Amino acid sequence: MNKIIIISGLLLGFLLLACNDGELEVETISFDNTDVLSCTSDTTATFLFKYNQKQALILTLPVNSLENKAKEVGGTIPTNYKLYYRTFSDAVSNSYFCANIPPATPAVTAQIEATGGNVSITTQPIYDENTGNLLRYDHLIRISNLVIVNNQGNKVVDSNFIFGTYRTNR
Repeated sequence: MNKIIIISGLLLGFLLLACNDGELEVETISFDNTDVLSCTSDTTATFLFKYNQKQALILTLPVNSLENKAKEVGGTIPTNYKLYYRTFSDAVSNSYFCANIPPATPAVTAQIEATGGNVSITTQPIYDENTGNLLRYDHLIRISNLVIVNNQGNKVVDSNFIFGTYRTNR
């Protein structure tokens, strides 16, 4: 009987120590099937974002990173580019990111800044298949060797992934 009490006490103690202390416990981040957005629709954008309910990925770009011509540019995180993962108290929308004065709600509950990675932006013109007229430019953004670490010290994003395609008008 004493062995059962001791084992139960040890198990209870372990469970109490394993409880979280309210810190952000992100295990994985997924933004599959979400669009890359900006508050502008042209190449002057230096702030791109993706959101999914109560979370967002925010990528800041150097000025002139986007041009409407076929080319590839790149750089490193955090030297040239900055990437943030942010969680909110409630679901966000485009208007949250594009307001002149940041809204008070939803509140940012946590933010993690990427500490490493490589960004590559490949720009391609997109033509109408029937007329051959230029429709737009697609800027495909890839991130490799990404390092985002949660409070537990675990990587929370695939190290190589496609951030998405940002589209600009001709």
